[in-house]
Amino acid sequence: EALTIHERAVSKYNLAFQKMERLGGRLYEKRCDCVTLLHEIEFLVNSIANRPKEFEEKISEVQAEQKKFQETEAYAAEAMEAAVKSGISVAAGVAGGAAVASMAPTAAMWVATTFGTASTGTAISTLSGAAATKAALAWLGGGALSAGGAGVAGGQALLALAGPIGWGITGVTTAASVVALGHKNKKIADEAIAEAKKITIAGAEVNEASAKIQHLTDETVMLMDNLRDTVQANRTLKGSNYLELSEDEQYRLGTMVNNTLALAEMLNKTI
Repeated sequence: EALTIHERAVSKYNLAFQKMERLGGRLYEKRCDCVTLLHEIEFLVNSIANRPKEFEEKISEVQAEQKKFQETEAYAAEAMEAAVKSGISVAAGVAGGAAVASMAPTAAMWVATTFGTASTGTAISTLSGAAATKAALAWLGGGALSAGGAGVAGGQALLALAGPIGWGITGVTTAASVVALGHKNKKIADEAIAEAKKITIAGAEVNEASAKIQHLTDETVMLMDNLRDTVQANRTLKGSNYLELSEDEQYRLGTMVNNTLALAEMLNKTI
C-alpha cells in the first residue's frame, strides 16, 4: 500500500512537471516572437521623420529590456555549459539522476527567463573547475546565499527541472530471513510514505508555478496580438513625416509606441 501511494505521488509529480516544462517552453517561444515584433516596430518608428522625443525615449527603454533579455539568455547558456562540463547530475543524491547534458538546449533558457537569475557579477566563462560548477549551481538556485538566493543547494534542486524525478525505493531480497524481512518491509514502507509526502508538496509547488507561467503567457499573447493589429494599421505610415500626419495617425503611432514598451517589459517578468 505504501509503495502504491509512493508510485502514485511520483506519477502525479512527473505529469505536473511535464506540463510545467511544456508551458515554460511555450512562454519562451512567445517571448522570442516578441523580440522579432519589437525589432519590426523599432524599424518602423525610426523611419518616421520629426518623431517626438518621447518616442525616442520609449524606444530606448524597449531596447534596454531587449538587452536585459539577451543577457539572461547568455548567462543561462554559460551556466548550462559550465554545468555540462563539470558533469553535474540532475537532482544530486537522488537515485537515477541524469546528467545535465541530457537537458534540452532550450531548458536553461526557459528556466532562466521564467524564474530569473541573480548574477554574482562574475561571468561563469571566466571561472574553471569547481568554481565554475559552484557558480553555475548558485545561479540556477537564484544566486549565492549571501545575496539572498538559495545557493548551491538550491541550484541542485532546480536542476531537477531537467526531467521528472526518480526517487528510488529499493525492494527486498528473497534471501532475507522472515524477521529481517519484516523489519526491512516496515522501513521501506516508512520511507515510501515520507518521500510520497515530500513529492506531493513538490508537485503542488510545480502546479503553482505552471499557473503563474500560464498567466504570463496569456498576458504576453494578448499584448502581442493587440500590438500586431496596431502595427498593421500603421504600416502605411512608414517613412512619413510625423508633422504632416493627421491627429488620428499621430494618436495611433503614440498608442503603438506605448504598447511596444509594455510588451518589452513583459520579456523580463519572472515568477
